Amino acid sequence: MLEDNAVSDGAAARWKASADQIADTATALRERDLALANAPDEIERRQRRLADQGLDLEALVGDDDSVGTNFLSRGTTAARSVSRVVSVASRRDPPVPLATGVLIAPRLLLTNNHVVPGEVDATEAAAQFGFEVDEAGREGEYVTCALAPEVCWVTDEELDFTVVAVADAHGEAPGETYGWVPLIEQTGKALKCEVLNVIHHPGGERKRVSIRANRMVAQDEIWLRYTSDTRKGSSGAPVFNDQWEMVALHRRGIKLLDEQGAPVARGGERWTPEMGRDAAVYMGNEGARVSRIVKRLRAAPLTPPMRALIDAAIEAGAGV
Repeated sequence: MLEDNAVSDGAAARWKASADQIADTATALRERDLALANAPDEIERRQRRLADQGLDLEALVGDDDSVGTNFLSRGTTAARSVSRVVSVASRRDPPVPLATGVLIAPRLLLTNNHVVPGEVDATEAAAQFGFEVDEAGREGEYVTCALAPEVCWVTDEELDFTVVAVADAHGEAPGETYGWVPLIEQTGKALKCEVLNVIHHPGGERKRVSIRANRMVAQDEIWLRYTSDTRKGSSGAPVFNDQWEMVALHRRGIKLLDEQGAPVARGGERWTPEMGRDAAVYMGNEGARVSRIVKRLRAAPLTPPMRALIDAAIEAGAGV
């Protein structure tokens, strides 16, 4: 798995190129005017989607930070489908945490291409569901499910996503126990200025949720850019709006670079790998837009059995 430093693959350059959008988002939040950061057609699509759920768009930039109680129940439901992705290449040693993944169908897991770039990598990896702390603060029991690329395997290096089948747990598909998050191809799920939420396994730890202190600040045709507390291990995490609709697949944090293009450490000096990832300063995060992932899945050349699984996942999100 690649270190998610975002230097070599252009993410830092894309963030820098979004400076005007990021500045407009800050102004829109300060002036409480979404039109200062979003195009009229974007706002209209978002208004229609929220109106269908009985929600008000203007609340996105107001002072009221309260949410309905269903925010908690919906978030809990979404969180169940999120897993820790681990390497089980060595059967004699404990699993090694790699990243995060999310079920998008009863038997299909979505994560990053850089987490499991090839089918051989997938055969040496597994998804752990329920790897979290329970309501009493105890480490709960979890289930480890092998990945099954021979059943379904789709990967895209450019958008940095992989969809792979997951083996049954106790005789049934993992999604029958943990649920799954629908892939919604329609746009209008998030605007710049809007709050986003990330469910992930930062540092390979028990499942965590980064909520509210996170705004979408820029976008292009492929990527969303946002602020959030993520770390190594967060790659492959689902990024949600406040209605718990998945809007992006998190791929990596973006380090702050100096004038020479080198990463900056928290003390202001040049960052080096020996300092550890958490010693670096991060500008923000980048994730692949779900709508674009769906389009790539529609166009992917697949065997008929794999196509049936992918099409069923896409169809499940078509009416959401």
